[in-house]
Amino acid sequence: MKRITVNRRETSYFSALANQINDNQNAISKYIQAPFNLENFESQIALKSASYSTAQRSLLHTVLTQQMTPYKNYNKVAQNLELLKDKNTFTITSGHQLNLFGGPLYVIYKIMDAIRLSEKLAEKYPDQNFVPLFWLATEDHDFAEINHLELFHDKISWESQQEGPVGRFSLEGMDGVKTEILAKFENNPDFAEFLDQFYTKGNLAEATTELMMRLFGEYGLIVLDADNSDLKATFSPLMKKELESNFSEKEVLKTTEKLEEDGFHGQAMARPVNLFYIKDQLRERIIPTENGDFEIGEKTISKEDLLKELEAYPARFSPNVVLRPLYQEFILPNLCYLGGGGEMAYWLQFKGMFDQTDVPFPIIKVRNSVQWFDKSTNKKIEKLNLDYKDVFESIHEVKKQYVLDHAEVELDFSALEEKSAALMEELQLLISSLDKGLAAYGKSESTKVQKQVDGVKQKLIRHSKKKNEDAMKQIDGIYKRLFPYNGLQERSENMIPYLGKYGPKEFVGMVYDLIDSEENDLILVIEE
Repeated sequence: MKRITVNRRETSYFSALANQINDNQNAISKYIQAPFNLENFESQIALKSASYSTAQRSLLHTVLTQQMTPYKNYNKVAQNLELLKDKNTFTITSGHQLNLFGGPLYVIYKIMDAIRLSEKLAEKYPDQNFVPLFWLATEDHDFAEINHLELFHDKISWESQQEGPVGRFSLEGMDGVKTEILAKFENNPDFAEFLDQFYTKGNLAEATTELMMRLFGEYGLIVLDADNSDLKATFSPLMKKELESNFSEKEVLKTTEKLEEDGFHGQAMARPVNLFYIKDQLRERIIPTENGDFEIGEKTISKEDLLKELEAYPARFSPNVVLRPLYQEFILPNLCYLGGGGEMAYWLQFKGMFDQTDVPFPIIKVRNSVQWFDKSTNKKIEKLNLDYKDVFESIHEVKKQYVLDHAEVELDFSALEEKSAALMEELQLLISSLDKGLAAYGKSESTKVQKQVDGVKQKLIRHSKKKNEDAMKQIDGIYKRLFPYNGLQERSENMIPYLGKYGPKEFVGMVYDLIDSEENDLILVIEE
């Protein structure tokens, strides 16, 4: 196994803003608290220490102890839970939706990035403690986004009529999904047995926690389901502020406008009220009306009554994508949030909202990205005499270059292009010398001739490609394997095949060795 890297900016798989957040946060300093580097955590620790109360810490410890009780057999988990009572303990957080059976590969990468960063910070700041924490997006309601997975090119879906926050869903109907998944691993009975123990009891949030803890428990990961009435109660003053003043939308719109002036686009859309109302299987937007009341689904409620309900039943109120980061940073002693480039881009819209509260904006970080080159793909690359970094060019460029490099008659057009350019110039000069008014005509005719020359070149390349048809198919196979749906494999490939191929513990251990929280480049893993 060999690890090499390639500059993210030399690929087409990351946006300009994601690259900026990844390797040049100084250029976006007005949208963040402080650029990501280990030295800046000293001031972030002081900032968080001053704002995070003993009562908040005590409550978080109580809730997490209750949720993590089944996993105290992992020594590091038990130790981290105990450390969370200490005022010198801080979290490093990542989070994700409740995808079936773990979700795409990058979920493993982002969790491990949080684990590795916690370890680096512990070395640099030995007087403090750092706990990796995974935030479950249990209050999401878009079931269609998470009710399926793709496995060996087949889509496996969980059909359910349940509604509301997905974390509360029972596992009814999951047996059929598991049967389809296990059938894919008939030739790997040990791994099938491993998978079969999950998604058997509890709700979707508890089932997801169980899988994540099995994979990362020995590394001390703490998993939090923040759909909790006690945690919501402490956050209720800020939810009340939202209902009374719509403060989040105002600030997010201001910041988004500045981002757009700087050439970037906002990722998250703020609403007048960035809260949902949840009850049983209901999850509806809270929409203010012109007369000061609120619409929730088909019902209308007065502001006075809604505020009374917030005070009595805070668990019925759910922060959406805009307010969720504020809720997260309010209830956690958190220093840093890390995620994918797109995910981190919308955090840039939120600094102004944070500034309207006493909650510090965290240091933000783009997680490591990893591209896996399996043995079969590597053999094709080596057979074609390609470099591993070549494949981050467009497939058309790679094919074209291969044809040029392997033509029976060398297709070197440099001399032709040089003579063609000289001919076009001479032709235009001749026409202009006869009549300057014909300059435009001369340029037009030169363009026509140049197009004819280009047409001959393209025809020769196509003819040569046909003679290299097998190589072209090999290149197609390389790109299909490495870039499913024209994107990095980490975004679409489920983690299950990798856990099955190497073994769950072994694969997670390999990722542990690959991830480096200070790495800015795309990591390539070359199987040998």
